[in-house]
Amino acid sequence: MTTLDARYIVVHTAAYSGKNCDADRIDQWHRERGWQGIGYHYVIINDRHEHLDDGTVQLGREVTIPGAHARGLNSSSIGICCVGHGDRDPLTPAQTASLVELISSLIDEYAGITTDRVIGHREINKLITKGEISDRYQTHKTCPGMLVSMDEIRHAVEQYRTTEPRLDGANKSLPPPKQLKEALAVLEASSRRFPNASEPLREFLSHPEVVEFLERN
Repeated sequence: MTTLDARYIVVHTAAYSGKNCDADRIDQWHRERGWQGIGYHYVIINDRHEHLDDGTVQLGREVTIPGAHARGLNSSSIGICCVGHGDRDPLTPAQTASLVELISSLIDEYAGITTDRVIGHREINKLITKGEISDRYQTHKTCPGMLVSMDEIRHAVEQYRTTEPRLDGANKSLPPPKQLKEALAVLEASSRRFPNASEPLREFLSHPEVVEFLERN
């Protein structure tokens, strides 16, 4: 099976100004195009969702699988879609904060990704000019939108990475999903050994993010 060789992060917006856009809705749109589900690896919710908080990060396509979001870079990039229409509205502050934190964590996890390899979809054309990808992948899209400054996002990532604690050395990369799932199972099975900590442990294991991770992996 083809796996993702992540060397870029490509930022998008959904080009949709309506309410309640999320990973499930985008998955439906992409399936209607004949794709094998959502093409983005992550989705970041805006302030127009009735049930999800502004800035919520959702998982899309499994991050180890090539996406369907940027022709010419699908096999070498992680796709992040911020809900909204970047030609009509800027990202919300909460979206921007979540985006910057997510990008920073992915840079920590993937050795091939650096801040200068964080691009907006429209910036694929710059890679064509540099000769890094074929000109047949040229795009006329403004995605992630003219109200989304990728220079500002890259600068915010650099600032975040100089002020937040970083993982280093052998601990730089997060464990793979299988290993994390096995570790969570061990914690659950061992909870009786730590009676004074059993309640916080149960709360952790039942947290929506943990439950969603276990359901998807």
